Amino acid sequence: MTLDWKEWSEGWIKEGHFISYVREATRYYEYVLARDLAHYEYPFGAENISDGPTSIPTLDTLGPFTPNWLEITKGYNKEKNTNQVWQMIFGINAEVYIYVELPTDTHRHGFPKIPKPSATVRRVSHLEEWMSSFMEPTFITEHFLMRPDCSQVALSAYNPQAIDITDLKLNFFISKLVAERIGTVERGVQTPASEAWRDVLDKLYRRLIPHRPITLLPVTMPAEAPTGE
Repeated sequence: MTLDWKEWSEGWIKEGHFISYVREATRYYEYVLARDLAHYEYPFGAENISDGPTSIPTLDTLGPFTPNWLEITKGYNKEKNTNQVWQMIFGINAEVYIYVELPTDTHRHGFPKIPKPSATVRRVSHLEEWMSSFMEPTFITEHFLMRPDCSQVALSAYNPQAIDITDLKLNFFISKLVAERIGTVERGVQTPASEAWRDVLDKLYRRLIPHRPITLLPVTMPAEAPTGE
């Protein structure tokens, strides 16, 4: 797999971009003021930043582990009207299945009929090396961290190989964003953060100015459709 550098570069949210997200039926609009790249190679299962990877026996699952140092520690500052958001992707260095929980108690990437892997169905809601290799992480693994809803990520790994895996690592790239709050829209009612943002908020809401909606929480639905639909 060869990394498409143009696609990789364009996948990142940058200074000057507008973003939005939904929390409790309210859409928040923000303007990116600054960003800074963070990079960390995580030895899977390490409790301390200096520990090595944890061995994963054949046909076994380890985790979920929550890397304590991989945590967004600052959220919205009302006085400064700024928020912090982390845009995160990662690569995988071994032939394992990686499962993501974000927030740390919410399994991601499943679907209604099979929301989580089981002893009989392992190949569901998993990420693999071919999807996002260690040296060339892709945006298939993209997630966003933001306080207070999604401050940390939890990770599990299943080893489908006939031998133990002893050197599993994840290669994290994180764009740390500082964004100014433009305003909110709830049930069509626009509330700008200041009078200076009123016109911009209206144009963003009416989609006259392009912006990047981001997903914080998973998209969920019941396992069975209601009768008659």
